[in-house]
Amino acid sequence: MPGADAVQRLMHQGEQSAWTIAALSLLLAERAAGPVGDAARDVLAAAGLDSTESLGGLDAAGVAAQAAAPLFQTAEVLRGGGSWDQLSDDALLAQGRASAQGAEAFLRIGLPAMPGLAEALGTAGARMLDVGVGVGALAVAYAQALPQVTVVGLDVLPRALELARRTVAASDVADRVELREQSVAELPDVDSFDLAWLPAPFIPPDALRAGVPAVARALRPGGWVMIGHGKFSGDALDDALTRFKTVIFGGTALDGPAAVELLTTAGLAGAMTMPTPPGAPAVTIARKPPA
Repeated sequence: MPGADAVQRLMHQGEQSAWTIAALSLLLAERAAGPVGDAARDVLAAAGLDSTESLGGLDAAGVAAQAAAPLFQTAEVLRGGGSWDQLSDDALLAQGRASAQGAEAFLRIGLPAMPGLAEALGTAGARMLDVGVGVGALAVAYAQALPQVTVVGLDVLPRALELARRTVAASDVADRVELREQSVAELPDVDSFDLAWLPAPFIPPDALRAGVPAVARALRPGGWVMIGHGKFSGDALDDALTRFKTVIFGGTALDGPAAVELLTTAGLAGAMTMPTPPGAPAVTIARKPPA
């Protein structure tokens, strides 16, 4: 029975991947010691990773969270969860810690591609908008990386915002992170932000369509917006999984051309999709014309 054999192969591959990711996450989070640690290291060695020390300078805690996030999320989905507000605190926190890796990538890849933004973000009173702030980990990471910047984070989930308040309070940048329970579609600010971040997979389609023009109004002249979205590169399984993960949590399965059109229609200039590393989301950027 070829069909049955294919299902068995798929389940075997899935089990291998899940347990390999679990071994990586536990070792990076320093939660595997003794015989368990030895066995986990054997798993990574068999997968071609000699040790967790060969990660090329990546933040171990962040990689651990990034590895764990899909395991938490798929477990919650199989238990009946179908939206972000149905996920456990552990799943939300793991996703937040994984997303926080985006601040470093922005400094390395994004900032050099946006003329005038480094100067704006280095000026006293600089402001950034973080739409879908979640548990606040990314907002804190941006505030720590950009010492002149105040980050305003929006979310519509009260429980996520409660976790964000704890994250912010425990950080060293609590005086520069503001949290609002607010939809991006109802954003009232005008000419207020130098940079805005919108992660399309976390924003419902209607809110994203209404929110992009609101963000355009909220940008200062010369300010920039970044939309994070899926990479639809033509690999059938990767593309289908990206769409599935996005839709199951109620987000927007946006590709590069659609993101460019959305930003351009909102009156923003120079929209383009930037190259990003494997495993990172695609990012499309645009600028509000300078005054």
